[in-house]
Amino acid sequence: MKHILYLFTAAVLAFTATACDSDESNGQSGELTSPELYFPRDQYTIETSTGLSVIFEWASSSAGSVAYQVLFDSEEGDFSNPAYIATSGSNGFEPSLELETATLSTIVSLCGGMPGETTTIKWTVRTMQGMNQIVDTQNYRTIKITLPNTVDPLPAALSIEGTATENQSVVKLNAALPVGTTKGQHIADREQGAMECFTRLTAGQFTVKDNLDRYYALEEGGTLRCTYEEVTNNEVTDEGIYWIYLNFNTMTWTMKKIAKVEFWNHPWFGASSLEEMTYTGNGVWELVDFAWVVTNGSSNDTRYYFIATYDDESVERWSFWDDDCRNNATPEADPKFYNIYRFTHNSLDEWDHSWKSKSDSEGVGQLATFRVHMNNTDEADYYHERSFRDK
Repeated sequence: MKHILYLFTAAVLAFTATACDSDESNGQSGELTSPELYFPRDQYTIETSTGLSVIFEWASSSAGSVAYQVLFDSEEGDFSNPAYIATSGSNGFEPSLELETATLSTIVSLCGGMPGETTTIKWTVRTMQGMNQIVDTQNYRTIKITLPNTVDPLPAALSIEGTATENQSVVKLNAALPVGTTKGQHIADREQGAMECFTRLTAGQFTVKDNLDRYYALEEGGTLRCTYEEVTNNEVTDEGIYWIYLNFNTMTWTMKKIAKVEFWNHPWFGASSLEEMTYTGNGVWELVDFAWVVTNGSSNDTRYYFIATYDDESVERWSFWDDDCRNNATPEADPKFYNIYRFTHNSLDEWDHSWKSKSDSEGVGQLATFRVHMNNTDEADYYHERSFRDK
């Protein structure tokens, strides 16, 4: 929608007409011409994130008392229907105009510019004297304005859908859980302004939409851009199970393919065991009826956790919240006992943040089933479940 800002009043127009008549009677008025534009120079670059206002200046008219307007239009426009019109200083009588960055951002939006993009805007000056006016639509100048790549307010919910999504259904993202790097220091609080999901993608397309029906483009280089009501399709060419992460504080995105998720256990008396788990959908992996080795007949050790390996060779430990598993004999007494927290695997000792079964005896000599739930639809937190049965 075009937006026109007029600050002129009938009194101002009447004054300019009277002044013009007075000048003509004194023989002091010249021909009404378009002024030479001084500043900003052509193709001047403006970063609205600086918060600094911009001053537009041009030569004073030799035609006596005149008033000015500054016309702004898109790069393709011809000023016949300007995107924005602003009155110069002193209610139109000064050959200059100062605009705040908020107004410049509005002008960019009216010319079709999007956050994170640099938009070229044309500007020129309209000179008016009484009922006469002149606009030089040929000798204009351009400014290049870059809007900060942000959204306000931040999304409260986010989902993806399309031909590439799991079962071609809507997949909801969760508030992101940061990855801890230090033993004993798990991060329970979700990251404000960032969302993630663990899901399968197939070759095809998907859209990203938030709770305000704004769409987002995942651009090359990891930049996230809001396209608002414009439906934007994002392409998937490589099928696989992915971790998808979108940060609206930095307007960036990351997608990493998950090579495998493995169950780890290592009785102190024997070799460690890594058993690959099966992805069943909706961010869930499982290992069913696994004959795990936790005893040598006299000593038991049931410590375990899960290891996620990505295609880029980064490795995470999905594990217990505390540095060592305590109160494992009464796990129901710890509301976080079954919750999964993410750690950088290589930053920890082999045994750190592992779970145990009850009293190191539960599950001994039995078949074990483990399920990892990396979503917030089954429960409020990422968590795992376990069960045991006789062979």
